[in-house]
Amino acid sequence: EVGAGNGQWARALTDFHGADADGDSWDHSSSSRLRNNNIRNNGKGWEFVLAYDNMQELPLSPQIYHGNTVPAKKYFYDNVRQCASHVDAVQGYPTRGRVLLLVYPPPGPMALETVEAYANAHPENDTIVYVGEGLGGANADKEFFEYFLGTNGNDVAAERNSKEQQSQLQQKQQQQEQNRHQRQKQTFQWAVVKVMDVLSSPGGKGFEKMFVLKKVACR
Repeated sequence: EVGAGNGQWARALTDFHGADADGDSWDHSSSSRLRNNNIRNNGKGWEFVLAYDNMQELPLSPQIYHGNTVPAKKYFYDNVRQCASHVDAVQGYPTRGRVLLLVYPPPGPMALETVEAYANAHPENDTIVYVGEGLGGANADKEFFEYFLGTNGNDVAAERNSKEQQSQLQQKQQQQEQNRHQRQKQTFQWAVVKVMDVLSSPGGKGFEKMFVLKKVACR
């Protein structure tokens, strides 16, 4: 998981699958969970979820929700790795062949940059789980969804009010064109294999869903 924040999803997944792995029930406290995972995997410390975040914009401040608070004990994952960047997180050997999980990625290029780095890092990186809103929503950006749809992503705003904005626009167009040529060389495309509902955000105004995407060879 990249952009794991305080690790609520990593904690929930680890608790659920860790307890379910062999039918045993065991202590779900963080220290016991990691210790039992080590025992189950011959002491190698294998983790069901590798959680990464740059720790710059955590949704819940660890200065307030520290390890001795109830929310942290019950819901946080205490092994979120600090990464220099979201791209670096998915390019190393530890993440090879794992599923990439993106949960409510922030607006902007982070989600697409992570996906492209993941997909290009190794052929075994072939499954993505994205949780968030769709095109035009609160998560990722237009280019992220166009990447999966196979479109070029060259639409731009019709009006610009300054030379600086025009220069930025030209740079963005050039980058998009480079990305488009790079994607044309790809021997794969992405297929949606499952869509699931998730609990709506407070107020019921969100439109989040979970999308499971699989890399398939181009014909």
